[in-house]
Amino acid sequence: MKRLLLHILILFLINVVDAQQIVFTPQWLPQSQFAGYYVAMEKGFYEEAGLDVVIEHTSSSDNAQNRLKEGRCDAITMTLFDAIINIDNGLEVVNVLQTALHTGLVIVPRYDEIKTLDDMRERRVGIWRTHYNYLAEIINKDLDLDIEWIPFVQNINLYVSGAVDATMAMVYNEAYQIYSSGFEDMNFISLADYGYDFPEEGVYFSKDYYEKYPDKAKAFAEASRRGWEWAHEHPEETLDIVMKVIEKENMPAGRQHQKWMLKEILLLQCDKESGRPTFELDEDKIGQINELLVRYNRIKKVVTKSQITGGKQ
Repeated sequence: MKRLLLHILILFLINVVDAQQIVFTPQWLPQSQFAGYYVAMEKGFYEEAGLDVVIEHTSSSDNAQNRLKEGRCDAITMTLFDAIINIDNGLEVVNVLQTALHTGLVIVPRYDEIKTLDDMRERRVGIWRTHYNYLAEIINKDLDLDIEWIPFVQNINLYVSGAVDATMAMVYNEAYQIYSSGFEDMNFISLADYGYDFPEEGVYFSKDYYEKYPDKAKAFAEASRRGWEWAHEHPEETLDIVMKVIEKENMPAGRQHQKWMLKEILLLQCDKESGRPTFELDEDKIGQINELLVRYNRIKKVVTKSQITGGKQ
């Protein structure tokens, strides 16, 4: 009898620990893109919420979505485009916090005569081999630009060498790398300026975890939101926290780049009218993304806001 009671107690304690610990995987290496989560950890916001959070970063060879599929983490960051496609493909996820309200995708032309999207017609353009491809490829078809895509993994070598006429870039990442390589007069073609301004990153839990521990998932979202709000109010101190994480992970990242990135990331989070982040998904934007993805056969059927948020409106 005592052995049975001890066994039950051990199982109970294991379940309690499992319920409290959250393994969270941002979609890329340590950088200012994930500053709010580092702040929440450093400032004890997760601990105050009763959570034991472990942040495990990923890489191009072990991406966050695969880790979530395989049960090696409980939550990840992911773009709304990716979330909708994943849900349509059977990977059930739940958005608990929408951080980026706007797209940071830009095209950086290599030559002065390229000033608009129409000037991209029949050009050679660098594009990520595995990330952020959906919107760029859809715009190519939507506007009948006949772009020749030249894939790269994560650097700007194609652009710098002149092997492409332009390159896709994130305004907070590759754009800075190009700028710091001596192209100080570069021109951005922002996809947002052409009506393709869609929300990007949010925090997604596996549906299994969300349904099993809804309070923990919501507590994680609230603590993360506190982290981002603190970052908006204290950008320099936030940058210190980011650099501390980068140094701990032995990553080769300079402070100036991270400062540029943090500034741009915080801007992408802000509503254009209020100038403040809302951390909420826009149902109209979800509808527009669905329309594009269905039209170009990226998904089989519309994915609703209710599906994305686990029934929360």
